[in-house]
Parts: sequence; C-alpha cells; structure tokens
Amino acid sequence: VTFTNAEQQIPEKEVSLLHTVNKVLKVDETKIDRLMNLIGEFVVAKNSLSYLAQKADNVYGIQELSKELKAQYSVLNRISEEMQDAIMQIRMVPVSTVFQRFPRLVRDLSKKLNKKVRLIIEGEETEADKNVIEALAEPLIHIVRNSLDHGIEPPEERIAKGKPETGTIILKAKHEADSVVIEVIDDGRGIDPKKVKLKAYQKGLITEEHLEKMKDEEAVNLIFLPGFSTAESATDLSGRGVGMDVVRTAVEKFGGSVRVQSALDKGTTITLSLPLSMAVSHVMIIESAGEKYGVPIESVVETVRVSKQRIKTVKGKMTTVLRNKVIPLFYLNDLLEIKKSQITNEEGEYAVLVLSIKGELIGIVVDKFHETADIILKPFTGFLANMKIFSGTAIMGDGSVLLVINPKELIYASKIQK
Repeated sequence: VTFTNAEQQIPEKEVSLLHTVNKVLKVDETKIDRLMNLIGEFVVAKNSLSYLAQKADNVYGIQELSKELKAQYSVLNRISEEMQDAIMQIRMVPVSTVFQRFPRLVRDLSKKLNKKVRLIIEGEETEADKNVIEALAEPLIHIVRNSLDHGIEPPEERIAKGKPETGTIILKAKHEADSVVIEVIDDGRGIDPKKVKLKAYQKGLITEEHLEKMKDEEAVNLIFLPGFSTAESATDLSGRGVGMDVVRTAVEKFGGSVRVQSALDKGTTITLSLPLSMAVSHVMIIESAGEKYGVPIESVVETVRVSKQRIKTVKGKMTTVLRNKVIPLFYLNDLLEIKKSQITNEEGEYAVLVLSIKGELIGIVVDKFHETADIILKPFTGFLANMKIFSGTAIMGDGSVLLVINPKELIYASKIQK
C-alpha cells in the first residue's frame, strides 16, 4: 500500500520517464563486426579524397576544385572519427565479465591447498574491446592459479615469517593511455632470482657465464621460458613458472606485453598490458626498394640519420653508437631478401628506424621515412598466414596495399643473420 501511494504522488511525466530508463538492445556480435568492416572501408574511401584534391591541383591545375575537395574531406574525416568512436563504444565491455569468475576460483583452490586467501578486486568497471577482454581470461587464470599454488604460503609459514595468516591477492584493472592494464598482486613468498637462475642453468637454458653475470631483474623474466618451473614437484596445479610462457604468448598475440616485479618474501606483481582496441592500428610508414611498409608505432623508439662514417663493423656485424649505446644495424632489404642496396640521402646518411622489442634495441636501415597513419589491419589467411614477418595488410587512401611488418619476427630474422 505504501509503495502504491508513493507511486501515486509521482507526477505522470516522471513515472513515464522511470519506465524508459536503462533500455538495452541486444545485438548479435556479427552485426557489430560488419559495422567495423564497413567503417574500415569508409575510412579508405574518405582518405582517397585527399589524393583526388592533390591530383586536381597538381595534374589538372583546378585549384578551386582542390579546395572544395579538401573542405569536404575535413567534414567526412570528422564524421568518420565519430562513427569509429561510436562503434568502438558498442564493442566495449567491462573487465568485470572476466573478474567475476575469480572469487569462486580462489575460494575453491584455497580450500584445496589448505591456505587462507583474501581476493580484492579493483577497477572492475574498466572497459575495453570485447575481443581484448576475452583474450585476458586464459592468461589471468594461469597467473591466479600460480599465485595461489606457489606464491601464497601456508598459514603456519606466513605466521613464522611475521605475516598475517591470510594471504592477499589483488586483481586490479585501469586505463593507461590507449591500453588496459591488469595487475595481479600477491603478498606471498615472491620469486627467488638465485633459485630461478640455478634451475635455468641446470636445464641448459642459460650458460655458466649468464648465471654469474645475470641481474636479479633479468633472472625473474626467465619464468617465461617454455616449460620452466621452480616447483619441486608436479601437481595438478602449476607452480609459478609453468604456463607463464603460455601467458606471454597469448598476450603478445594481441599486441600486449607482460611484466613481472618480485621481492623475496614480500610478493609478486604481474602486469598485463593490452591495447584498448584491436580494430585500429597506428603505424609508421617507411619505404625500402621502392615499396612502402607499415611498422607498428608502439615498437618504434626513434628515427635517426646515421652517416656511413658512424657505422662500424664488430665481429663481422654492422653496429653504431646511439645515446652511448651500441646498436646492431641491419638492412631491411637483406631481412626481406630483396636484392637491392639501401640508399642514402645527399649527405650520405642512412635512414635508421630504431625498434624496441622485449627491451632489446636494434636499428633497421630503410630508404625513406614517411608519415604515420591509422589503419584497419587485415591479418593474412590461408597459405599467406605462414608469412610470420608480416602482421597483415591495410588498404591506403590511394587504393594501394600496405604490408605491415611484425617487428618481433623481424628481430628473429635479424638474429638468424647474427
């Protein structure tokens, strides 16, 4: 009765508004994918207007038409950016869709392992592209299982160390620039760098020289090697290390990265960083042997000009010094098996693209640098999918096809030549 009276006191207009709030329309995913493909084609068609404007001015000498085309291009460019953003928003889902499975997982596994564990979830409202969120599910399960099994100590061990008997695992999500960052933090026993180095040496993964010289920060990253584990015995749950290569492979497949920080007996933080969206890629366009190629901008550290005099040969390999660091150099034409020499500018300087992959710097000598561009990347399918050195293709505004280089495979190709 009270509810009925309260409702009667609300004006009729407000009651009707209450019934229209939070309307949700369920749409099939394939329809949204079709929209993404259409906006990609629209971007290509829109970009062609700038080429037509240049042609109208330079070839036909009609400046008035060129100005009108440029004005129309700017209008279409604004509309396409808004459309692209709107479609991306439709694809966005909160990380809570992945996080919601972990309270039960942690509860069940902690009982099985006779450990007391508290799970804290932060930033579950953080949003990212649906495909990115789905890609996070499997790596996060690996990491949380490892934290429970090999990271968090049993209650008696924690009390002996002066810690609370209940361990803590924090799942934290946040946005950083154009990425979604997920952190898995535990206050367990951490990763012992000496133990990791010794295990890697015993398995023949590193040499005796590496064992002695390797820093603790570098040693921690050895857990990402395939099949590596510091667990003394195999269980149905992996010890920290087993499956971590799977985590890195899964994350890097989507253009992301994994970072580990650990302090002995204090805990471990594993950070996953993935792009907010995999639909649009930002690339730098370079030219070599008369062909243009795209390189993902996140791999590019800088572009420099290096004179022939600054290039030295060390043990038969080209190197140069940049920022007081020795950087190995490779000709892009050689890496792509193109039988043409790289060209220099009028001052006799090479154009060098400095790339960073997994913390390693290398210089790639190209012929020319061009502008950066937002592209819709289309991965190779069928037989061409075996060409690992390329991530895929993109259609440019003038109708040409741009091959997009996969920097990780390019570095692998450079190592083969070492």
